[in-house]
Amino acid sequence: MNEQLKILSSADYSERIEYRGSSCYLIVNNNLKEDKCMFGFVDLENDFEAAQGLFEKAERRAKELGFKRLFGPMNYNTWMSYRWALNDFDVKYFPDCDNESYHIDFIRRLGYKELYTYRSAHVRLDNKLFSIGEAVHRQKLNEGFTFRFFAGEEAYALADDIFDICRDAFSGGYLYSEISREEFREIYLSWTRLIPRLEMIVAFYNGRAAGFSMGYVNPCDPDDYISKTTAVRREFQHNKLYLALVYLGYSHISDLGFKDVVYHFECEQRSTFRRFDSDIESKEKRYAVFVKELE
Repeated sequence: MNEQLKILSSADYSERIEYRGSSCYLIVNNNLKEDKCMFGFVDLENDFEAAQGLFEKAERRAKELGFKRLFGPMNYNTWMSYRWALNDFDVKYFPDCDNESYHIDFIRRLGYKELYTYRSAHVRLDNKLFSIGEAVHRQKLNEGFTFRFFAGEEAYALADDIFDICRDAFSGGYLYSEISREEFREIYLSWTRLIPRLEMIVAFYNGRAAGFSMGYVNPCDPDDYISKTTAVRREFQHNKLYLALVYLGYSHISDLGFKDVVYHFECEQRSTFRRFDSDIESKEKRYAVFVKELE
């Protein structure tokens, strides 16, 4: 059983839909800001007619429930697994989307369009953010910020602080809705236990955690170091604390012997998203969440 299915107890509505060996869940989450009806937990056979029959059933049910759009794959909200890879299906980061290329072919043939897109890419550590971040780090120290490195169980001990920072930083974002602290610990954190060594740099101000940067060596390829999440409380988002965390992360990754870092699952629609020049970044892998207007 997929452990993340437990989250459906928090959904406003969920229903398993099946057709000729393929299946998905139709899920309603009224706490989402915009689109509220989604398909998730998808299991597709390599059979277009089965996929077509499955989605026709899901779309018909969504319309019966009063919705005009259906989007996904989304396993309830952004705290859960969601989106499908669009390219480089043999390249594996962690976590990653486990869909096949035919999923993308089928969903597009069924009339779904990209709603939000994401990317992972290798970025060289010797880029302009390093020198900018170094100066910002000195400035933050002078302002009274402190920075500490945590790894393994010490990092897990900060779970409540990390949850609070993420909730503060990301609320109101694309496809975001709240989950409980217990759900965060039981469901969202479960995948991190598969990482041999979770590493984290945390910024503190007046004894309170203000932001963090989390990363780890890719369990699927030890030649990759993944930067999974960097988040800063809203009250500190306009004083460049993020850049100080980036600098400290770059320094740590460089000390481990890496020349670049994988920026993982960046949302391309976020106002803060920026690509680096082609001489700085490479090996881009893209992902998407799809949407269809229901007639």
